[in-house]
Amino acid sequence: MLSPIPVTMVTGFLGAGKTTLLEHILSSEPDRRFAIIENEFGGIGVDGLRVSAPGQAVFELNGGCVCCSVREDLLEAFERIIEAPDRFDHIIIETTGLAEPAPVMRLFDRPEIRGRLVLDGVVTVVDGAYCEQSLSEVSACAEQIVYADVLVLNKIDQLDESRRQSIAAKLRQINPLAEILPAEHARVSPAAVLQLGVRSPEASGLKHQHHASDHHHDHAHEHDHQHDDTIRSIAVEVIGQAELNTLDLWLGDLVRSKDHVMLRMKGILAVSGYPQRFVFNGVRDAIEVRPDRSWGSDARYCRMVFIGKDLDEAKLEAGLKACLTLSSTAEAQP
Repeated sequence: MLSPIPVTMVTGFLGAGKTTLLEHILSSEPDRRFAIIENEFGGIGVDGLRVSAPGQAVFELNGGCVCCSVREDLLEAFERIIEAPDRFDHIIIETTGLAEPAPVMRLFDRPEIRGRLVLDGVVTVVDGAYCEQSLSEVSACAEQIVYADVLVLNKIDQLDESRRQSIAAKLRQINPLAEILPAEHARVSPAAVLQLGVRSPEASGLKHQHHASDHHHDHAHEHDHQHDDTIRSIAVEVIGQAELNTLDLWLGDLVRSKDHVMLRMKGILAVSGYPQRFVFNGVRDAIEVRPDRSWGSDARYCRMVFIGKDLDEAKLEAGLKACLTLSSTAEAQP
């Protein structure tokens, strides 16, 4: 009888660095066969996760949150991984930034899963730059910290010592049982997050009953789970390429606007004058753009996912369209 395949759930609020952690693990462990399950809150997957070895496989669950609407899809992905002809060594689930871990954790108690997969641990990536703000605004952020076995306190290079200690104290207050690993660019030892072995049914049940009662969460029924319904995800895609200065000004206006709260932006952008596509990441008012592979003969487009409060879909689509170059339609053709 084969031993169960260990599963690590990587969670953390929007933009904390989950995908960065995942890419670090994959590049650090090229000989281990990983199955990666990625869940995007927006309807379009734009992370572009790099798998760094032939034995690794990515399963994408888009169009919903893994703790709510796509749990059946998750179970189906589990089945495909279990039945794969070449056995995987480890499964990593990267949840959407708004997912609460408890409903996913309960899947491992199902008879068809128990004995075949085992939840090795929950790793929560904490955004050092925005932790306090996110905790005050969104309940899912605290949930993710509560259920963690390891807290990766990311972006410590953006914190002075007193603020770092203050955030660590806050994390210990919310979850005194988790280990806190400080990190820059989510670089931690893979062994510190992958080989926890803490999820025996007995330990798991006792530990997380304790957490739930301490923090007054009721997860007795799966369908009790609800998100903050003022947060929504909007996906916008336009064919063509953007003019760089216009795009830059528009994005600056977006993050400063008082009409909405922009929590997260992600996207793939075609920019006039550049042969390569650009991968775009925004967390609140911090924006990062990095070059990616060449468009080659592919039709060019700009695809973005926005997550926030009080977002206006029509305005976002019109704003992105307004950034396109006049000749975009012609230039978009391969």
